[in-house]
Amino acid sequence: MPLFAALDRLKADLDILRPLAPEQEQRVLQKFRLEWNYNSNAIEGNSLTLGETRSLLLHGLTAAGKPMRDHLDIKGHNEAVLWLEDFVRDARPLTEQFIRGMHEVLLGEAYYTPAQTATGQPTRKMIVPGQYKTSTNNVLTATGEMFYFASPEETPARMTDLVDWYRQEDAAPTVHPVALAAEFHYRFVRIHPFDDGNGRMSRLLMNLILLRHGYPMTVIKATDRNPYLATLSEADAGDPEPFLRFIIDNVEAGLRLMIRAAQGESIDEPDDLDKKLALLKKQVLNREGTLEKMWTNETQAEIAHSILEPWLNDLSNQLARFNPFFLGRKLTATLFWQGPSEANVIALANLNTAGEVVRDNLKEVSGFCTQIAILIHWETFRNFLTPFDANAEITFNFKSFEFDIQHEIGSGDISEFEKASGFDRATVYSTPYRHKYDTDFIERINYKLANAFYYLIEKELKKEDEIAAKKSSYNEDDRDLPF
Repeated sequence: MPLFAALDRLKADLDILRPLAPEQEQRVLQKFRLEWNYNSNAIEGNSLTLGETRSLLLHGLTAAGKPMRDHLDIKGHNEAVLWLEDFVRDARPLTEQFIRGMHEVLLGEAYYTPAQTATGQPTRKMIVPGQYKTSTNNVLTATGEMFYFASPEETPARMTDLVDWYRQEDAAPTVHPVALAAEFHYRFVRIHPFDDGNGRMSRLLMNLILLRHGYPMTVIKATDRNPYLATLSEADAGDPEPFLRFIIDNVEAGLRLMIRAAQGESIDEPDDLDKKLALLKKQVLNREGTLEKMWTNETQAEIAHSILEPWLNDLSNQLARFNPFFLGRKLTATLFWQGPSEANVIALANLNTAGEVVRDNLKEVSGFCTQIAILIHWETFRNFLTPFDANAEITFNFKSFEFDIQHEIGSGDISEFEKASGFDRATVYSTPYRHKYDTDFIERINYKLANAFYYLIEKELKKEDEIAAKKSSYNEDDRDLPF
């Protein structure tokens, strides 16, 4: 029959290559199982991705934020696939008892699912694995029409007839094995014998028939859900050929995949690269720590501005609280360049405009900036006994893919800043370049600097207390002097 000519030819090619080497066979069977578990569940609305399905089945890792029912459905389907493989190897006859047992393996424990009453009111229905439906499971079509499956009362007899028909046809075949598998699938769906899991069961049983006749597993892709359901609807309308052709195309894809495996070739399918890239995007591009920008001569002006603006605006608010304690304040930004170039010192009017000033300077000067140091110098603490100057510095160190921030505070003259620093310079933050930075974290970083600056002042005030105590003791001694 021309409809099956290509299938028969591929099947003959595969039979010549059999048996496959053990490693090749396990590799391709693992791929078939993963694809089958993912796609058959995804067709029914399961939210796990192919990568999450792989992680669950190969490594036992659950996907954060995904429903537990979705994980259980994947596990149950995988158990049903393994159970089916054992059944095929044992060559046992297909029975209703086996079908109900497979349904029990597929769904696991009993559970509740949302449902509607006959009057359309929302309710809950208990799903009992392995038990034929106890209430109607008709569906409302996209056009608003009701599609009727077998009633609960009709189901046992209809299932008995289906199994009898299959066993007779299997014993004395009148149709091609692929046509037999496709028709069994369609007849099973028309009965819809269970309260849940009928779609997955129909594909499991179709594969059971295909495997028994020497065909590899056949996976109907979730991306083909619409044409799959459309051809089933055409069969409902009396035209089964589109559905049969759809199944033939999928069986052919499975044969070609198995042949490639038998010949030691790649078993990646054309859309596998898209799946791998989607997983790679999730693993790399959609997680914290992803590289978003790179520091170069061309990008440094804008990146520096985007970094300095949020940091220095917040720092200005944090440190402005210390201004009343001093007679004056000076601000400078020092830009350090790669190579022998001298540092470029820029006077700043205030911290809020520092980002713009630095950006303009970086645009004007040709070179690769490696460091920007912002120095806040307070002049003359308002204290008669121990007047002092104080400094706070925040330094941004720029590398190709990341930058870090260092804090330093001290007392004394600007020229003696390094020498007079009361605290060691410490790196407090390191991160890749980003389009946006965590404002809460910026506030915490700057608060750390402001708090340390307070302790510097407190330290200086203790010196005043010591001087005052000494002067007091001198005064006491003066009372005993003879003059």
